Amino acid sequence: TALKLPSLYGGRTAAGRQQLVRKFGGSARTETAVLRALRWLKETQNPNGSWSRTEPDAMAGFGLLTFLAHGETPVSEEFGETVQRAMKYLADRMGAVDPQGKRPYLSREYTHGIATYALSEAYGLTRIPFLKPPMETGLTIIVQGQQKAGGFDYYYKKGARWDTSVTGWQVQALKAGYVAGAEVPGLMEAMEKAISFLRNTAYRDGKFGYTSPGVTNSMGIQGVGSLCLQLLGEGNCTEARRVLDYIATTEK
Repeated sequence: TALKLPSLYGGRTAAGRQQLVRKFGGSARTETAVLRALRWLKETQNPNGSWSRTEPDAMAGFGLLTFLAHGETPVSEEFGETVQRAMKYLADRMGAVDPQGKRPYLSREYTHGIATYALSEAYGLTRIPFLKPPMETGLTIIVQGQQKAGGFDYYYKKGARWDTSVTGWQVQALKAGYVAGAEVPGLMEAMEKAISFLRNTAYRDGKFGYTSPGVTNSMGIQGVGSLCLQLLGEGNCTEARRVLDYIATTEK
């Protein structure tokens, strides 16, 4: 299988980050900009651990991911409390049910994918036990919400419509959960199906499509498709390489 995936966490240590900064053209200036952004997020976090009034769940996922990408955990001196609050907020939200006890509140596809992605990275990086059950709850919903052809749609519908944008967040969550060691039935099969979807359904004539094969001018969709194939171990496949060439030549 192509799913021989390296760890996501090698660049999260101070030494690993310095190595990547040198390798990819970073500098003291770029590192200072990152710290300024993290400090702004720390200052603007809501008391309950979320961010934003209108989209607190999705923004909590985004916010937490930024700190995790910098290697911050609950024991970090400057950002530990911020990270801890965000983790608890998302874990509680993933475990919540509606008044009928049937479905998590994080049910909308974009929000759910982002939150599951963040919880998966959080568990993978820290191994804190309370994060594993909500991570696996989120991943189970994603696996069960996947369409037969391997894509995803709004509200995890199983109809004829598919959506590469929605699929992108689910794939990132699946990959992060896999690397974190999630024990979810069907997780590997879901990633294999996602590869098939991206290569055989969403792609045509050198581009990924948004809701139809190859039909979009959106560079964002091209980035989503090629990134997901790279995350799933298919970065050298024909589809990924052609789309990367398309992005490189079009963006000049």
